[in-house]
Amino acid sequence: MKVIFLDIDGVVCLHKDKKNWDNDEEVFDAECCNRLKEIMQATESKLVLSSSWRLFPESIEYVFSQFEPHGITRRDFIGITPLLGERGEEILQYLESHRNVDSFIAIDDEMYYCENFPYARLILTETHSGITEVIRDLCIERLLGKQS
Repeated sequence: MKVIFLDIDGVVCLHKDKKNWDNDEEVFDAECCNRLKEIMQATESKLVLSSSWRLFPESIEYVFSQFEPHGITRRDFIGITPLLGERGEEILQYLESHRNVDSFIAIDDEMYYCENFPYARLILTETHSGITEVIRDLCIERLLGKQS
């Protein structure tokens, strides 16, 4: 199974987009969500929520509601990472307990991962642009085992 460990802020929720922030609502960028869907389709991958949005049930439900218009449903999410304090360790722990993962990437806008994390699997986005076409293509290459 191929897995995408997904951060939200700076990946699909861009801080430049403040349309609904007056209502205390985050806004997921449509293009970023559509590119995420393209990655999933091209690689037949599933999602694991590694973002701090996983900490509260209402936040998780909100994530589902934001992705649904883009064809990403709750069935596309197969889990969340454990809460250990450092994202890289959380992902490695998830992989340790889910041995059926044969390929993975982590998409994030921050590089606060542990020393022993395989950095070739970390796809860094820019906080204000998220999943661009270049990032989409890189994600597909890495998930399919092609190193550029």
